[in-house]
Amino acid sequence: MDNLADSLRRVPILAALKEEHLDMLGKLANRRTFNPGEAIIRQGDPGAGLFVIIEGSVEVTYRERPTRPEISLNTLSKGEFFGEMSLIDGYPRSATVTALEETQVVELDRWVFLDALRREPNIAVAMLPILTRRIRSLQEQTASFYS
Repeated sequence: MDNLADSLRRVPILAALKEEHLDMLGKLANRRTFNPGEAIIRQGDPGAGLFVIIEGSVEVTYRERPTRPEISLNTLSKGEFFGEMSLIDGYPRSATVTALEETQVVELDRWVFLDALRREPNIAVAMLPILTRRIRSLQEQTASFYS
């Protein structure tokens, strides 16, 4: 089975980190298991970390208002991840993620991650170009809606 650092390496905003930083984050991460139908995160809850799927699959859903039905946005499986932006901003979750089958994840808690950044500022320096590329990509996507 993968070590936790290998699972974190699959996340684009972490992939550029040095081996030593990924190993450190891997040691700080937790492995968790969720049963079918169990919510891993809920829309509106505080964003408190990143999840990488080791085994199983999840459904990502969104509800515009409490009176509206839930909309299925995506299904994610082994090797995929969610919640990565909350590592940095801690904003409320924008969607609900529910296990479709027994699902095992690696969870990297935001507070653990921020503490690691304080101790190793080079982690943040390595992440800046990746985050900037994501912003540029979103700007391009948004511009295409108006052209």
